[in-house]
Amino acid sequence: MSALGCCAKLFCVIFLLVALLIGYLSAQEHPLAPIFAGIFKLQGIGKPGTEPVPDDLRPSKRPDGEMLLELPGGAKMPANGIGMCCRPSAYDPVSVHRTVLWFLLQGGRHIDTAAMYLNHESVGLGIRDAIERGVPREEIFLTTKIWVDSFGYQSSIDKGHRMLKELGVDYIDLVLLHAPVKFNPAIILKYLMGGKGFKLGDDPEMASYRTDTWKGLSTLREKGLIRNLGVSNFNVQQMKEIQSLGLAPIAANQMQYHPWVPEFIKDAVKYCHEHKIVVTAYFSLGGHDNKRKAFELQTLSDIAKKHGRRQAQVLLRWSLQKNVSIIPGTGNPKHMVDNLGTYGFSLSDEDMNLLDSMSSLPISKDFFFMDF
Repeated sequence: MSALGCCAKLFCVIFLLVALLIGYLSAQEHPLAPIFAGIFKLQGIGKPGTEPVPDDLRPSKRPDGEMLLELPGGAKMPANGIGMCCRPSAYDPVSVHRTVLWFLLQGGRHIDTAAMYLNHESVGLGIRDAIERGVPREEIFLTTKIWVDSFGYQSSIDKGHRMLKELGVDYIDLVLLHAPVKFNPAIILKYLMGGKGFKLGDDPEMASYRTDTWKGLSTLREKGLIRNLGVSNFNVQQMKEIQSLGLAPIAANQMQYHPWVPEFIKDAVKYCHEHKIVVTAYFSLGGHDNKRKAFELQTLSDIAKKHGRRQAQVLLRWSLQKNVSIIPGTGNPKHMVDNLGTYGFSLSDEDMNLLDSMSSLPISKDFFFMDF
Protein backbone atom coordinates (compact mmCIF):
# COMPACT_ATOMS: atom_id res chain seq x y z
CA MET A 1 0.00 0.00 0.00
CA SER A 2 1.31 3.44 -0.89
CA ALA A 3 2.15 6.07 1.73
CA LEU A 4 -0.73 8.15 0.39
CA GLY A 5 -3.13 5.26 0.88
CA CYS A 6 -1.96 4.71 4.46
CA CYS A 7 -2.40 8.39 5.27
CA ALA A 8 -5.90 8.36 3.79
CA LYS A 9 -6.89 5.36 5.93
CA LEU A 10 -5.37 6.91 9.04
CA PHE A 11 -7.28 10.13 8.36
CA CYS A 12 -10.53 8.18 8.01
CA VAL A 13 -9.94 6.38 11.32
CA ILE A 14 -9.16 9.65 13.11
CA PHE A 15 -12.20 11.33 11.55
CA LEU A 16 -14.43 8.44 12.66
CA LEU A 17 -13.08 8.54 16.22
CA VAL A 18 -13.57 12.29 16.45
CA ALA A 19 -17.10 11.95 15.06
CA LEU A 20 -17.90 9.26 17.63
CA LEU A 21 -16.49 11.41 20.44
CA ILE A 22 -18.51 14.43 19.33
CA GLY A 23 -21.62 12.28 19.06
CA TYR A 24 -21.07 10.85 22.55
CA LEU A 25 -20.48 14.24 24.14
CA SER A 26 -23.44 15.86 22.40
CA ALA A 27 -25.69 13.16 23.85
CA GLN A 28 -24.61 14.03 27.41
CA GLU A 29 -26.60 16.43 29.59
CA HIS A 30 -23.38 18.31 30.34
CA PRO A 31 -21.02 17.70 27.38
CA LEU A 32 -17.96 19.20 29.08
CA ALA A 33 -18.39 17.14 32.25
CA PRO A 34 -17.04 13.79 30.91
CA ILE A 35 -13.92 15.57 29.61
CA PHE A 36 -13.44 17.31 32.94
CA ALA A 37 -13.91 14.06 34.86
CA GLY A 38 -11.72 12.08 32.44
CA ILE A 39 -8.73 14.34 33.04
CA PHE A 40 -8.84 13.74 36.79
CA LYS A 41 -9.48 10.02 36.40
CA LEU A 42 -6.33 9.74 34.28
CA GLN A 43 -4.39 11.54 36.99
CA GLY A 44 -5.63 8.99 39.51
CA ILE A 45 -4.43 5.87 37.68
CA GLY A 46 -2.30 3.83 40.07
CA LYS A 47 -3.16 6.00 43.06
CA PRO A 48 -5.12 4.67 46.04
CA GLY A 49 -8.69 5.80 46.56
CA THR A 50 -10.29 6.79 49.84
CA GLU A 51 -9.88 4.08 52.48
CA PRO A 52 -12.96 2.18 53.73
CA VAL A 53 -14.92 3.55 56.66
CA PRO A 54 -14.96 1.09 59.60
CA ASP A 55 -18.39 -0.46 60.13
CA ASP A 56 -18.35 0.44 63.83
CA LEU A 57 -17.34 4.09 63.38
CA ARG A 58 -19.90 6.45 64.88
CA PRO A 59 -20.16 10.26 64.72
CA SER A 60 -17.56 12.35 66.51
CA LYS A 61 -18.57 15.64 68.08
CA ARG A 62 -18.52 18.72 65.91
CA PRO A 63 -15.26 20.72 66.02
CA ASP A 64 -14.55 23.05 68.94
CA GLY A 65 -14.68 26.69 67.89
CA GLU A 66 -16.80 25.88 64.83
CA MET A 67 -17.86 28.96 62.86
CA LEU A 68 -21.39 29.21 61.45
CA LEU A 69 -22.19 31.88 58.87
CA GLU A 70 -25.73 33.21 58.82
CA LEU A 71 -27.61 33.26 55.52
CA PRO A 72 -30.35 35.78 54.63
CA GLY A 73 -33.20 33.43 55.55
CA GLY A 74 -31.73 32.72 58.98
CA ALA A 75 -30.09 29.36 58.18
CA LYS A 76 -26.51 28.89 59.32
CA MET A 77 -23.84 27.43 57.09
CA PRO A 78 -20.78 25.69 58.61
CA ALA A 79 -17.78 27.74 57.51
CA ASN A 80 -15.48 24.73 57.07
CA GLY A 81 -16.68 22.21 54.50
CA ILE A 82 -15.34 19.75 51.96
CA GLY A 83 -15.28 20.23 48.21
CA MET A 84 -16.17 17.24 46.03
CA CYS A 85 -14.33 18.35 42.90
CA CYS A 86 -11.09 18.50 41.03
CA ARG A 87 -9.15 15.45 42.22
CA PRO A 88 -9.20 11.77 41.18
CA SER A 89 -11.08 10.59 44.29
CA ALA A 90 -13.94 13.01 43.52
CA TYR A 91 -14.77 11.07 40.34
CA ASP A 92 -14.60 7.54 41.72
CA PRO A 93 -18.06 6.59 43.07
CA VAL A 94 -16.68 4.41 45.87
CA SER A 95 -14.23 7.08 47.03
CA VAL A 96 -16.89 9.79 46.88
CA HIS A 97 -19.23 7.75 49.06
CA ARG A 98 -16.46 7.03 51.56
CA THR A 99 -15.22 10.65 51.55
CA VAL A 100 -18.62 12.08 52.42
CA LEU A 101 -19.18 9.44 55.12
CA TRP A 102 -15.72 9.97 56.65
CA PHE A 103 -16.16 13.75 56.71
CA LEU A 104 -19.58 13.69 58.33
CA LEU A 105 -18.61 11.09 60.92
CA GLN A 106 -15.52 13.10 61.87
CA GLY A 107 -17.56 16.19 62.68
CA GLY A 108 -17.75 18.00 59.35
CA ARG A 109 -21.16 19.18 58.23
CA HIS A 110 -20.80 21.12 54.95
CA ILE A 111 -20.67 19.18 51.65
CA ASP A 112 -20.05 21.07 48.39
CA THR A 113 -20.69 19.41 45.04
CA ALA A 114 -22.18 20.27 41.62
CA ALA A 115 -24.08 18.77 38.72
CA MET A 116 -20.91 19.25 36.64
CA TYR A 117 -18.96 16.90 38.93
CA LEU A 118 -21.17 13.91 38.03
CA ASN A 119 -21.11 12.54 41.60
CA HIS A 120 -24.55 13.43 43.01
CA GLU A 121 -25.60 9.81 43.52
CA SER A 122 -22.48 8.87 45.49
CA VAL A 123 -22.62 12.07 47.55
CA GLY A 124 -26.24 11.31 48.41
CA LEU A 125 -25.37 7.74 49.39
CA GLY A 126 -22.67 9.02 51.76
CA ILE A 127 -25.14 11.41 53.36
CA ARG A 128 -27.77 8.71 53.84
CA ASP A 129 -25.23 6.33 55.38
CA ALA A 130 -24.08 9.06 57.78
CA ILE A 131 -27.69 9.71 58.80
CA GLU A 132 -28.17 6.01 59.48
CA ARG A 133 -25.13 6.12 61.77
CA GLY A 134 -26.51 9.03 63.78
CA VAL A 135 -25.68 12.29 62.00
CA PRO A 136 -28.87 14.43 61.99
CA ARG A 137 -29.96 15.54 58.52
CA GLU A 138 -30.77 19.01 59.85
CA GLU A 139 -27.09 19.45 60.79
CA ILE A 140 -25.85 18.64 57.28
CA PHE A 141 -25.48 21.59 54.92
CA LEU A 142 -25.57 20.38 51.31
CA THR A 143 -24.51 22.70 48.51
CA THR A 144 -24.69 21.91 44.82
CA LYS A 145 -24.54 23.94 41.63
CA ILE A 146 -26.54 24.11 38.43
CA TRP A 147 -24.35 24.14 35.33
CA VAL A 148 -24.91 26.55 32.45
CA ASP A 149 -26.36 23.83 30.19
CA SER A 150 -29.44 23.89 32.43
CA PHE A 151 -29.87 27.67 32.51
CA GLY A 152 -33.28 29.07 31.63
CA TYR A 153 -36.60 29.26 33.46
CA GLN A 154 -38.11 25.83 32.80
CA SER A 155 -34.73 24.14 32.29
CA SER A 156 -33.60 25.18 35.76
CA ILE A 157 -36.82 23.96 37.36
CA ASP A 158 -36.49 20.59 35.63
CA LYS A 159 -32.83 20.33 36.60
CA GLY A 160 -33.64 21.19 40.21
CA HIS A 161 -36.01 18.24 40.41
CA ARG A 162 -33.43 15.95 38.81
CA MET A 163 -30.75 17.03 41.28
CA LEU A 164 -33.05 16.25 44.21
CA LYS A 165 -33.64 12.79 42.77
CA GLU A 166 -29.95 12.18 42.03
CA LEU A 167 -28.94 13.19 45.54
CA GLY A 168 -31.81 11.27 47.11
CA VAL A 169 -32.78 14.14 49.42
CA ASP A 170 -36.03 15.95 50.18
CA TYR A 171 -34.39 19.37 50.00
CA ILE A 172 -31.07 20.99 49.09
CA ASP A 173 -29.69 23.58 51.47
CA LEU A 174 -28.03 25.75 48.83
CA VAL A 175 -28.04 25.76 45.03
CA LEU A 176 -25.62 28.02 43.18
CA LEU A 177 -25.55 29.22 39.59
CA HIS A 178 -22.17 27.73 38.70
CA ALA A 179 -21.07 30.55 36.36
CA PRO A 180 -22.52 33.81 35.06
CA VAL A 181 -22.30 32.86 31.37
CA LYS A 182 -23.74 30.12 29.18
CA PHE A 183 -21.11 28.89 26.79
CA ASN A 184 -22.05 28.29 23.16
CA PRO A 185 -20.21 28.73 19.84
CA ALA A 186 -22.03 31.96 19.00
CA ILE A 187 -21.20 33.74 22.24
CA ILE A 188 -17.58 32.53 22.16
CA LEU A 189 -17.25 33.88 18.60
CA LYS A 190 -18.72 37.18 19.75
CA TYR A 191 -16.19 37.25 22.57
CA LEU A 192 -13.27 36.59 20.22
CA MET A 193 -14.45 39.36 17.89
CA GLY A 194 -15.34 41.74 20.70
CA GLY A 195 -11.87 43.07 21.24
CA LYS A 196 -10.24 44.29 24.39
CA GLY A 197 -12.63 45.03 27.24
CA PHE A 198 -15.49 42.82 26.02
CA LYS A 199 -16.70 40.35 28.63
CA LEU A 200 -18.96 37.38 28.02
CA GLY A 201 -21.01 38.29 31.07
CA ASP A 202 -21.85 41.72 29.64
CA ASP A 203 -23.81 40.28 26.74
CA PRO A 204 -27.59 40.91 27.13
CA GLU A 205 -28.31 37.29 26.21
CA MET A 206 -26.18 36.14 29.15
CA ALA A 207 -28.04 38.51 31.50
CA SER A 208 -31.31 37.00 30.33
CA TYR A 209 -30.05 33.46 31.01
CA ARG A 210 -29.03 34.45 34.53
CA THR A 211 -32.27 36.15 35.46
CA ASP A 212 -34.50 33.48 33.91
CA THR A 213 -32.61 30.80 35.83
CA TRP A 214 -32.94 32.73 39.07
CA LYS A 215 -36.69 33.07 38.50
CA GLY A 216 -37.00 29.34 37.87
CA LEU A 217 -35.02 28.28 40.92
CA SER A 218 -36.89 30.81 43.06
CA THR A 219 -40.09 28.81 42.44
CA LEU A 220 -38.37 25.72 43.93
CA ARG A 221 -37.27 27.80 46.91
CA GLU A 222 -40.86 28.90 47.49
CA LYS A 223 -41.84 25.22 47.66
CA GLY A 224 -39.07 24.43 50.16
CA LEU A 225 -37.23 22.09 47.79
CA ILE A 226 -34.28 24.46 47.77
CA ARG A 227 -33.64 26.34 51.01
CA ASN A 228 -31.22 28.99 49.70
CA LEU A 229 -30.00 30.28 46.34
CA GLY A 230 -26.59 31.65 45.49
CA VAL A 231 -24.09 32.31 42.72
CA SER A 232 -20.54 31.43 41.79
CA ASN A 233 -17.95 33.57 40.02
CA PHE A 234 -20.35 36.54 39.84
CA ASN A 235 -19.00 40.08 39.88
CA VAL A 236 -20.63 43.05 41.60
CA GLN A 237 -22.73 44.14 38.63
CA GLN A 238 -24.04 40.62 38.06
CA MET A 239 -25.05 40.35 41.72
CA LYS A 240 -26.87 43.70 41.52
CA GLU A 241 -28.73 42.41 38.47
CA ILE A 242 -30.04 39.41 40.44
CA GLN A 243 -30.92 41.55 43.45
CA SER A 244 -32.96 43.91 41.25
CA LEU A 245 -35.40 41.05 40.55
CA GLY A 246 -36.72 41.25 44.10
CA LEU A 247 -36.97 37.46 44.35
CA ALA A 248 -34.89 35.09 46.48
CA PRO A 249 -31.96 36.91 48.14
CA ILE A 250 -28.43 35.91 47.16
CA ALA A 251 -27.32 33.72 50.04
CA ALA A 252 -23.73 33.07 48.91
CA ASN A 253 -21.15 33.73 46.21
CA GLN A 254 -18.48 31.09 45.66
CA MET A 255 -15.28 32.32 44.05
CA GLN A 256 -11.54 31.79 43.95
CA TYR A 257 -10.10 33.36 47.08
CA HIS A 258 -6.64 33.43 48.66
CA PRO A 259 -4.00 36.11 49.37
CA TRP A 260 -3.18 36.54 45.67
CA VAL A 261 -6.59 37.41 44.22
CA PRO A 262 -6.89 40.58 42.07
CA GLU A 263 -8.87 43.71 42.87
CA PHE A 264 -12.08 42.71 41.06
CA ILE A 265 -12.42 39.68 43.35
CA LYS A 266 -11.63 41.76 46.43
CA ASP A 267 -14.34 44.19 45.30
CA ALA A 268 -16.84 41.32 44.98
CA VAL A 269 -15.96 40.02 48.46
CA LYS A 270 -16.35 43.50 49.93
CA TYR A 271 -19.74 43.90 48.25
CA CYS A 272 -20.87 40.51 49.57
CA HIS A 273 -19.90 41.34 53.13
CA GLU A 274 -21.64 44.71 52.91
CA HIS A 275 -24.84 43.05 51.67
CA LYS A 276 -24.82 40.01 53.99
CA ILE A 277 -23.94 37.56 51.22
CA VAL A 278 -21.76 34.69 52.46
CA VAL A 279 -18.52 34.21 50.53
CA THR A 280 -17.15 30.71 49.96
CA ALA A 281 -13.60 30.22 48.73
CA TYR A 282 -12.45 27.65 46.24
CA PHE A 283 -8.72 27.18 45.51
CA SER A 284 -8.12 28.59 49.00
CA LEU A 285 -4.73 26.82 49.03
CA GLY A 286 -3.73 28.31 45.68
CA GLY A 287 -5.18 25.73 43.28
CA HIS A 288 -3.55 22.75 41.55
CA ASP A 289 -0.79 24.61 39.76
CA ASN A 290 0.33 26.96 42.52
CA LYS A 291 -0.26 25.17 45.82
CA ARG A 292 3.25 23.78 46.01
CA LYS A 293 4.78 27.17 45.14
CA ALA A 294 2.67 28.83 47.83
CA PHE A 295 3.74 26.31 50.48
CA GLU A 296 7.40 27.12 49.73
CA LEU A 297 7.01 30.82 50.50
CA GLN A 298 9.10 31.84 53.50
CA THR A 299 6.43 34.08 55.03
CA LEU A 300 3.88 31.27 55.05
CA SER A 301 6.38 28.72 56.34
CA ASP A 302 7.47 31.01 59.18
CA ILE A 303 3.90 31.61 60.36
CA ALA A 304 3.10 27.89 60.14
CA LYS A 305 6.18 27.06 62.22
CA LYS A 306 5.26 29.73 64.77
CA HIS A 307 1.86 28.11 65.37
CA GLY A 308 3.00 24.50 64.99
CA ARG A 309 0.65 24.09 62.02
CA ARG A 310 0.85 23.08 58.39
CA GLN A 311 1.00 25.77 55.67
CA ALA A 312 -2.40 24.58 54.43
CA GLN A 313 -3.98 25.19 57.83
CA VAL A 314 -2.57 28.72 57.95
CA LEU A 315 -4.03 29.59 54.53
CA LEU A 316 -7.39 28.11 55.50
CA ARG A 317 -7.38 30.03 58.79
CA TRP A 318 -6.54 33.24 56.89
CA SER A 319 -9.76 32.82 54.86
CA LEU A 320 -11.85 32.06 57.94
CA GLN A 321 -10.58 35.21 59.64
CA LYS A 322 -11.54 37.15 56.50
CA ASN A 323 -15.08 35.87 57.18
CA VAL A 324 -14.89 33.59 54.14
CA SER A 325 -15.96 29.95 54.28
CA ILE A 326 -13.68 27.22 52.97
CA ILE A 327 -14.25 23.93 51.16
CA PRO A 328 -10.82 22.25 50.81
CA GLY A 329 -11.03 19.02 48.88
CA THR A 330 -9.47 15.76 50.05
CA GLY A 331 -10.26 12.07 50.08
CA ASN A 332 -7.83 11.45 52.95
CA PRO A 333 -9.56 11.10 56.36
CA LYS A 334 -6.46 12.40 58.20
CA HIS A 335 -6.39 15.54 56.08
CA MET A 336 -10.09 16.06 56.82
CA VAL A 337 -9.29 16.09 60.55
CA ASP A 338 -6.42 18.52 59.94
CA ASN A 339 -8.65 20.83 57.91
CA LEU A 340 -11.37 20.81 60.57
CA GLY A 341 -8.59 21.51 63.09
CA THR A 342 -8.20 24.94 61.48
CA TYR A 343 -10.78 26.08 64.06
CA GLY A 344 -8.28 25.24 66.79
CA PHE A 345 -5.97 28.25 66.51
CA SER A 346 -6.02 31.93 65.56
CA LEU A 347 -3.74 34.22 63.59
CA SER A 348 -2.64 37.52 65.10
CA ASP A 349 -3.14 40.85 63.37
CA GLU A 350 0.57 40.78 62.54
CA ASP A 351 0.20 37.32 61.00
CA MET A 352 -2.77 38.45 58.91
CA ASN A 353 -0.91 41.53 57.69
CA LEU A 354 2.11 39.45 56.71
CA LEU A 355 -0.09 37.03 54.81
CA ASP A 356 -1.86 39.93 53.10
CA SER A 357 1.50 41.28 52.00
CA MET A 358 2.18 38.08 50.03
CA SER A 359 -0.07 39.52 47.31
CA SER A 360 2.90 41.59 46.09
CA LEU A 361 5.14 38.55 45.58
CA PRO A 362 5.98 37.35 42.03
CA ILE A 363 3.80 34.25 42.51
CA SER A 364 0.73 36.47 42.12
CA LYS A 365 1.40 36.58 38.36
CA ASP A 366 1.12 32.78 38.08
CA PHE A 367 -2.60 32.58 38.86
CA PHE A 368 -5.48 32.44 36.40
CA PHE A 369 -8.73 34.16 37.36
CA MET A 370 -12.11 33.95 35.63
CA ASP A 371 -13.34 37.48 35.03
CA PHE A 372 -16.67 37.17 33.26
